[in-house]
Amino acid sequence: MKKYSDKTRARHLLEAREHGFRILPFFRHRARHYTFYAVLCAATLVFLAVARFWFAFALAVSFLMGVALFYFRWLFGQMHVWPFAMKVINWDVVKKISNDEPSV
Repeated sequence: MKKYSDKTRARHLLEAREHGFRILPFFRHRARHYTFYAVLCAATLVFLAVARFWFAFALAVSFLMGVALFYFRWLFGQMHVWPFAMKVINWDVVKKISNDEPSV
């Protein structure tokens, strides 16, 4: 998985500050990762269905549904925390980092 630099994270924060914390930009920044995971999960489920391992198939589906539920709850939770985060983040430092200037 690609490691994000401080500069990239600062740019994402500034974008979220301008437009608010939205779900679609969050997914757009991570589209390659989600595509890879979706293809991997789909291939696993297809293999289990073709091999008629129905118990393992059901376990995999229930696990994936649980992970998706947990992930979406976290994501919507971030949307509720965002107004507070905007108040406590030092935006001057974020701007310096996004411009590649040394901070503090």
